[in-house]
Amino acid sequence: MANFIKLEDSPMFQNQISFLENTTNELKDRCQTLYKGSKKFMTALGEAFNGDNSFADSLEAFGGGQDDPISVSIGGPIVSKFINAFRELANYKEMLLSQVEHLLADRLMHFMTVDLQDVKESRQQFNKAKYVYDQAREKFVSLKKNTRGDIVVELEEDLQNSKFSFERRRFDLATALMNIEAKKKYEFLESISAIMDAHLRYFKQGYDILSQLEPFIHQVLIYAQQSKELANVEQEKLEKRIQEFRTQAEIDTLRVSNNIEPSTNAGSIQVVGMNLDKSVEPLILSSIEGEVQTIKQGYLLKRSSSRGDWKRRFFVLDSRGSLYYYRNKGIKPMGYHHQHTGSAGDSSGVFAKFRARHSRSLSFNEGTLGSRTVDLRASTIKLDTEDTDLRLCFRILTPLKTYTLQAENGVDRMDWVNKITAVIVSLLNSHIQQQHVDIPRPPSNVTSPNSHGTSEIEQTGYRAEPISSVLRKIPGNDVCAECSAAEPDWASLNLCILLCIECSGVHRNLGVHISKVRSLTLDVKVWEPSIVELFCTLGNAYCNSIWEGSLLKNESVDEPKATNTSVPKPCAKDVISLKEKYIHAKYVDKLLIIKDALQPGDPPNLTNIWQAVKTDNIQEVYRLLAISEANIVNTTFDDIVSIELYHHVVDAQDSSLEKEQHDPLDCQRIKDSNDPGNCLQGCSLLHLACQGGNCVMLELLLQFGADINMRDFHGRTPLHHCVALGNNSLAKHLLRRGAKSSITDEGGLSALERAMEKGAIKDEELFILLNGS
Repeated sequence: MANFIKLEDSPMFQNQISFLENTTNELKDRCQTLYKGSKKFMTALGEAFNGDNSFADSLEAFGGGQDDPISVSIGGPIVSKFINAFRELANYKEMLLSQVEHLLADRLMHFMTVDLQDVKESRQQFNKAKYVYDQAREKFVSLKKNTRGDIVVELEEDLQNSKFSFERRRFDLATALMNIEAKKKYEFLESISAIMDAHLRYFKQGYDILSQLEPFIHQVLIYAQQSKELANVEQEKLEKRIQEFRTQAEIDTLRVSNNIEPSTNAGSIQVVGMNLDKSVEPLILSSIEGEVQTIKQGYLLKRSSSRGDWKRRFFVLDSRGSLYYYRNKGIKPMGYHHQHTGSAGDSSGVFAKFRARHSRSLSFNEGTLGSRTVDLRASTIKLDTEDTDLRLCFRILTPLKTYTLQAENGVDRMDWVNKITAVIVSLLNSHIQQQHVDIPRPPSNVTSPNSHGTSEIEQTGYRAEPISSVLRKIPGNDVCAECSAAEPDWASLNLCILLCIECSGVHRNLGVHISKVRSLTLDVKVWEPSIVELFCTLGNAYCNSIWEGSLLKNESVDEPKATNTSVPKPCAKDVISLKEKYIHAKYVDKLLIIKDALQPGDPPNLTNIWQAVKTDNIQEVYRLLAISEANIVNTTFDDIVSIELYHHVVDAQDSSLEKEQHDPLDCQRIKDSNDPGNCLQGCSLLHLACQGGNCVMLELLLQFGADINMRDFHGRTPLHHCVALGNNSLAKHLLRRGAKSSITDEGGLSALERAMEKGAIKDEELFILLNGS
C-alpha cells in the first residue's frame, strides 16, 4: 500500500490521515445511499413475491386444479400446471430476496456500524491522547533551570507516558483508516458480484422450469387455437340454425295466415290416419336397436283435469313411442341431451374432454327433473273437445286419463296430431309394446377401435348380450373348467377359463399370482374388449388341453385316469376337499401338464415364445407360459441371441461409454429404417407385442405379469414404442394398465415429449393420460 510510507509523526502523516478521513466520510454517505436503495429493492422483491403468490391464488380460485363444472369447462385441471410454475417462480424470488438481504444489506450495515464506527471512535481517542500529550509537553518544556529534580523526573515520566499513548492512538487511527481503504477495494465488489450471481441463478432456475413447460405450453396453445376455431364454427352453425328456425317460423306463420288447416269435424284416429307421417315408422324401428331419437318436441297448453286452467308444458315425442312433458319452462328434452353430448364428444380441442364432462353433468341435472309420461300404446286421438269451442285443441284418450291439449297454431296442431297418430299406429301394427326392451349400452371403451380398426367384438355386435352369454358360447365354456358344473358365473382372468362359484373360491385361495378371479355379472368394468377377445381366442376347451394334457392323453387311449396321476378330475357334486386337491395339483404343482421333450439342438422355450409373440400366435404363447417351470413372460431379445448378434456389441460390453450414445435418435439401425422396432436389443416380449399392434397379445402378457415399464437398451418402455409407432390405441391401453409416462429414455425424453416431437397430439384423451400418469 502506498499510504503511510513514513510512519513518523509529521505534517505529511497528518495530511494523509486527514485525506483518508475525508474519503471515509464520503464513503459513509455513499454507503447510506446504497443501503437505502437495497432496502427499496428488497421491498420490491417482497412485493413481487407476494404478487406472484396472490396471482397463483387467484388462478386457483378462478378454477385451476378444481373439478367443479365451471372449473372443468374453462380448463382448470390444465391451468393447475401453470399455477405450480408460478408458485415455484415465487419461491425462487423469495430466495433472491434472502440473498440480497444477507449478501448486501447486512454487509453494508455491518460496514457502517462496525468498520466506519471504529474510525470514528479511533479519531476521538486520538484527539484525547493528542491533547494530553500536548499538555504534558508544554509543562515539561516550561520548567526553569532551578526546578527540583524530582519534579523534572515526574514531568518527564508524564511526558513519556502521554507520548506513548499518543503514538498508540495515532497508529490505531491509521490502522482503522487503512482497514476502510482495504475493504472498499473488495468488500463492495464481492457483495455486488454475489448479488449478480444470485440473479443469474434466479433467472436460470426460472428458465429451467419454463423450458420444461415449453412443450406443454405450445401444446395447450395449439389446442386453444383449435378450440377457438371450433367455437367459431359452432357459432356459425348456431347462427345458421337460428336463421333456419326463423325462416321456418315465417313459413308456418304464412301457412296459418292462409288458413291451411283440415276440417275439425274428423273425430277418430282412422280419419286422421289418412295423413300419417311416413318418416315416423323408420324412427320407431331404429329404436329397437337402441337408438332413441326425438320425433317432435315443443310447447303445448295443457288443461288441468282438476281446476280446468291451462298451463304451458314442454312435450317430447320420441322414437320409443313415449310422449312425456316437463313441468318447468326451458327444460331440454332427452333428444337434446343426446345431441349436445354428441357434439361435445366430437370436439377436437384439448379442453374437449373437460367440456364433455361438464355437458354430461348438466345433462344429468336436467334429467333428474321430474316429467310425466303419456302412455300411447292403448290411446286414441281426437280433434274435437267436449266442453270448449277453442279451435286449436285436440285430445289424447288413454284408458286412465284424457289429456286436453292446445297448440299455438293450426299447423303445429296438425303436425302433433299426425305424428302422435303415426306413432300409435306403428306401435299397434308392429307390436312394439311387447318387443321393446331396454338394450344395455356397451361401455364407451368397448366401442373404441384398436390399431387395426374395428374389433371383432364390435363387428359381431354381441356386446349387447350379457357377458355371461357371450363367454359361454366359447367351446367348453358352457361348464366349469374344473368340475364341469353347468352355467359357470365366474372366471380366472389370467388363466382365461370359466368357473363355478365353488371352484372360484378355491382359485381365489391360490393367490392372484396364480389365478385372478372375477365375476361375470358383478365385475362389469373388468370385461373390456381385449379381455373378451382373449377369452374367445382360448376358452375352457383349449386351456384344459394344456393344463390337463395327461388326462386327455389317457382318455384318448382308453387308460384309467389315475394311470399317471393320483389326482382324478372332480365332478360338480364332489366335496370341496377333492376339488381343492385337484386344482392345487393342476395349477400349482402342474402335475397334469405334458411338457415338451427338448432334444439336443431343439430351440428352448425362450426362443419359441419370442417367435410365437412375433407371429401373433396367442394359443402358443399361452401354452408356453403355462408349461414353463420358470417365469418367461419377461424374456428379452438378449436372452435368445448371443452377444455376437447384439445390435450394439461395443456398447453392451463397455458400460463406461457416455449415456448419450444410447439415445434412440443416435441408433443407426433406427435411423436407417425410421422404425423404432428395428433395434430390438433389450426389448421384452411386451415391446415386441407393441410393435405387432395386437391388443389381445398385449393383454395376455399383462395378465401373466409382464413388466409394463420394462426398458430396452435405449431406455424405451413399451409405451415409448407405441408412441413412436403412432399406435394411440395401444398407448392408451398401456396407460390405463399402469404404464408410467414420466419414465425417460436414454435421450432424456418421456413418452409425452417423444409424442410432441411428432407434432400436435390430436387425440386429447391420449394427451391427458400422458400428462397425468
